[in-house]
Amino acid sequence: MRRFLALLTFACLSSLAFTTVASADLVSGRCQKVIEDEIADLTIPQDRIKDVSIINIYDGNGEGGGRIDHIEGWVSFNDCKGNLVVSVSTACLPMETYTTYQCRVPGIKNY
Repeated sequence: MRRFLALLTFACLSSLAFTTVASADLVSGRCQKVIEDEIADLTIPQDRIKDVSIINIYDGNGEGGGRIDHIEGWVSFNDCKGNLVVSVSTACLPMETYTTYQCRVPGIKNY
């Protein structure tokens, strides 16, 4: 009986973890097009872009890291150290775009 309850508990927790991860993926996947459009509007030469990563940024409150606060697209470049960061809300509305360290994009703030 104990083994059965342990397996049942494990199955329930596993499905909960999968649902949480799947929900997080849907948020970043939904905003991926908006982030890609924001990057495309900057007319950065394609050969300059090394990689684009889209990540969920959590508010850090609550159990398990909290809720998703916003989504960020991070662009790595071939020609500089640093990134272009495109932040959008969970409703996929653009919030802020900036570059970091050595990387520069015309018309974009650098920190």
